[in-house]
Amino acid sequence: MEVLKDFVRQNLKYSSIFFDASSSQALDKSVEENITQSTSGDTLLVLQNPSAPVEEYIHRLPYIPVLVITTQPSMESSTAFQLPDCADQQQVKKLLCSIEEAFDPRQHVVTLIGNGGTGKTQAVLQFVSKNFSRFSNVWFFDASSQDTLAANFKELGQAVGIGEDVKDVRDFLARMHENWLCIFDNADDKTIFLKEYIPNCNHGNVIVTTRLSETLKMASSPGCQIDLMDLTRETAVELLLSHAHEQRTLENQNLASKIVEALGCHALAVSTAGAYIGATQTCALGNYLAHFNKEKKRFLNYRMRSLDIYQSTVFSTFQLSFEKLSPSAQYLMQICAYLHPTYIPIEIFTRAATFTGSDTSSVDLSLPTESIHILERFLSQFVEEESWYDSVDELLELSLVSYDHVKKSLAIPPVIHTCAQETTVDWEYMKQTASLLLGRATPLGGSMEDYIFRRELLVQASSFQIDDLPTVHVQICFARIFWQCGFWVKAEKLQEEVLVQNKRVHEDHHPDTLTSMGNLAIIYHEQGKLDVAQQLQEEVIAKRKEVLGEHHTDTLTSMNNLAITYQVQGKLDAAQQLQGQVIAKCREVLGEHHPATLTSMGNIAIIYRAQGKLDAAQQLHKQVLAQRKEVLGEYHPDTLISMGDLANTYYVQGKLDAAQYLHEQVFAQRKEVLGGHHPDALTSMNHLAMTYHEQGKLDEAQQLHEQVLAQRKEVLRKHHPAILNSMSNLAYIYQEQGKLDAAQYLQEKVLAQCKEVLGEHHPDTLISMGNLAMTYQLQGKLDAAQQLQEQVFAPYKE
Repeated sequence: MEVLKDFVRQNLKYSSIFFDASSSQALDKSVEENITQSTSGDTLLVLQNPSAPVEEYIHRLPYIPVLVITTQPSMESSTAFQLPDCADQQQVKKLLCSIEEAFDPRQHVVTLIGNGGTGKTQAVLQFVSKNFSRFSNVWFFDASSQDTLAANFKELGQAVGIGEDVKDVRDFLARMHENWLCIFDNADDKTIFLKEYIPNCNHGNVIVTTRLSETLKMASSPGCQIDLMDLTRETAVELLLSHAHEQRTLENQNLASKIVEALGCHALAVSTAGAYIGATQTCALGNYLAHFNKEKKRFLNYRMRSLDIYQSTVFSTFQLSFEKLSPSAQYLMQICAYLHPTYIPIEIFTRAATFTGSDTSSVDLSLPTESIHILERFLSQFVEEESWYDSVDELLELSLVSYDHVKKSLAIPPVIHTCAQETTVDWEYMKQTASLLLGRATPLGGSMEDYIFRRELLVQASSFQIDDLPTVHVQICFARIFWQCGFWVKAEKLQEEVLVQNKRVHEDHHPDTLTSMGNLAIIYHEQGKLDVAQQLQEEVIAKRKEVLGEHHTDTLTSMNNLAITYQVQGKLDAAQQLQGQVIAKCREVLGEHHPATLTSMGNIAIIYRAQGKLDAAQQLHKQVLAQRKEVLGEYHPDTLISMGDLANTYYVQGKLDAAQYLHEQVFAQRKEVLGGHHPDALTSMNHLAMTYHEQGKLDEAQQLHEQVLAQRKEVLRKHHPAILNSMSNLAYIYQEQGKLDAAQYLQEKVLAQCKEVLGEHHPDTLISMGNLAMTYQLQGKLDAAQQLQEQVFAPYKE
């Protein structure tokens, strides 16, 4: 309100009189004191905060401009006046346009957009029944096709005694200067130009119900665009319980919540589910989903027993939309029906379309020929990359999918996803086709782009049964996804199957067999199965040396992997000797800056650190990190490994601030790219917690260690070395905090599992003994402490 006062003061060359109009008495007094015979049109009367009727004062002085300043809607009606020429003309023009728009007579067009079964028609009919007196006439047109529209217009023309053509009826409505309402229901056919049926006039009202999102543009203003989205969870639960005739108890609401979540809060599906539960004695809230999952098509075709004229089923409403799609869009919808519905990157299709390899190999037991033909027919319809987006636009127009413009990915509501599956005749072939599609889309390279995209495919790979994958190629691709994302059990199972298939067909010396053995050994290593990993790696090296020679890159890779296993086992001399051979041969064959050379240099630096050669380790780590940043980029997974390794060396050297800085960087990047539960992210969190511990930040360290331990137990197997490491670190924190019983409990578990997994004389087992002995000593259990300490030093006495 002060802004308006300032506007008047700054922009008017005439005098102004401000009246207190907060009450009738105050206004009477202001008029008596200020209005004189000399008051003229050069004066602007400003009524502030009027709470009394002001019309009598305004009409008493028709020659004087009046400005009413109020926040009360009841005061909106007032007499207009013209601002003087000296006012800010740009602001005046803007104000005048707003006023003209507000008073401009126009036709009101409301668009209601939503999926089939969301209740668009019912909402309109209910609105009409409650507001029938507002309209002079209400006409309902079936806009689902040209034929139905023409027939409805013909019927109206006959009823009012005019011509029966669309133009005759449209012109008749335009001539009727009354407040009529036309409803165009189910305008889902994009070949119909609906504006040809809407009267061209500035009066009347129109409501359009449709599934086509582009119809939003027909609305007369943004406020008339109604996007009838699916229900909220709370509303859906209420709707389900209402149709099921169930009470709103907490238990029923929890059961109903699970049902509506599975149905994606789809209005018709929720209503139908409730009606089925209410009408079927053997079906209840607790077992509806079990029934639904067994016979989805029958449930989707269930027709509610209702007096409502809307008798479509969930599946029939979807079928109407599906039939309007072009063949290529139908194909896309059906393929997507066998992918995970929440996140379907378009890149899956574009990568698969450019795949140049083979779907099958000589080791496949049976060839999925029909599924391959389906996939090739599907991909052949999308020769140009932009053609994918044409089909996506079709799905979006009918509200069958949603599209994330940032991630360039599709999402499909659960009910529509299920309905799309029911449109396929041979669902087994389509499921195979979807897995072959993912196999073609999965990159096996080592670039950052490949790494990130494999991470994005995890949700898709996880939606398939790994026992049912159709080819060895698909098994290898899925194993690579699971391996990279830290799902070692699934990766191991798939890689073991690949090895079995290769051994069945090929000799032990065949490159594919050796590659399978090497990959499986890495997975064993990651799970802490070090002896089995060592045995496989030694076998692979021997055979690759025999077949390929000592200087072949595959041989060098195998030697590097075995050296890492030796190092983790505590066999540092053997690890250093082997890693030294690898570095020399990599430099000779590949060059100083090759990624394999850098990997070997990084690995021997870790061995140096374990041997106490800290300066040599630091120097090598810095060298590898600098070169990886230059060649691979700052955030490449291998670069992050080097940053973490250098941070660990700083930690051992006591350079804790430098270690903390690097560990925080690595953890932040891994958490962003890989997710907080990925084993590599947990490793970074563990190292950061250890650094906090050494800095004396015990509470921060405890919190991080507890998170790491909990998440590692979820992700890794029971006796994984990383879990033992987390338990040991947390126990050490408890010990320093004086929580000796908690420390003892964890340390005893760690020691028992180290003995079982690593053996009594492994360095990690001896360290665990020493830690537990220290806790016993702090508890006053001196005999137990001494007994453990003697066991720790026994191997060194020998």
